[in-house]
Amino acid sequence: MLPKLWIIDTYSLMIFLGVIVCFILFWLYRKKHNISEKFTYDIFLLACVSIIFGIGFAVLFQLLFDAIKGSIRGSAMTFYGGLVGGVVTFLVGYFLILKKRYPERSFLLDIMPIAPACITVAHAFGRVGCFLAGCCYGVETTSWLGVKFPGMLNKVHPTQLYEALFLFLLTAVLFFIAIKKRSIHNLALYLFTYGIFRFCLEFLRGDNRGSFLGSLSPSQFFSLIAIISSFVLYFSLKKHKKDTQ
Repeated sequence: MLPKLWIIDTYSLMIFLGVIVCFILFWLYRKKHNISEKFTYDIFLLACVSIIFGIGFAVLFQLLFDAIKGSIRGSAMTFYGGLVGGVVTFLVGYFLILKKRYPERSFLLDIMPIAPACITVAHAFGRVGCFLAGCCYGVETTSWLGVKFPGMLNKVHPTQLYEALFLFLLTAVLFFIAIKKRSIHNLALYLFTYGIFRFCLEFLRGDNRGSFLGSLSPSQFFSLIAIISSFVLYFSLKKHKKDTQ
């Protein structure tokens, strides 16, 4: 009897590729701005732990939302839940461990400029994975852009690819700014632009995920939070920069 082969699904493969590219972007950034290899390796390790916790939070947030609505959907995940969980894990690990180990390093200059580009590129590959898995699809359409997934009678908008394209383009912009300007405002830019895009994209989503606040979907609600947070973060960092000059 032949041994059973372990087959990796396409979604997991895309997530893996996204993480690899994420690390490559950070490595290029650290070479440009002379960040030590030892610090970089510790950041990679912390990032891996944060990703694991982020995935757990993505599932947990969705389970909590489904439980409130009275319907559990198995292994479904929500991006914003994963983003919050991953970022909080990274911040806790950085300021409790790495900040003490590398007091000479600056979080604002070594992490803040490049982190958003790392998030967006990993997210972009994840959305390609969603397309390959046939989830997170859009409403029915007769447009030439439409795609018919297995088990569907009609074509739908491939919202996964729309989002992936946007995220790849946003990654290029954020990475360019990080390399050339080393801007500490990249995270605010990411939260603002992605929040607006995701809020609008939700009108094309066709998979039923329920409402959260009035007619807003959960993602639209958290998109508004992201947009508001971008302004708070931008002006907070701007004030901090002014006070330290």
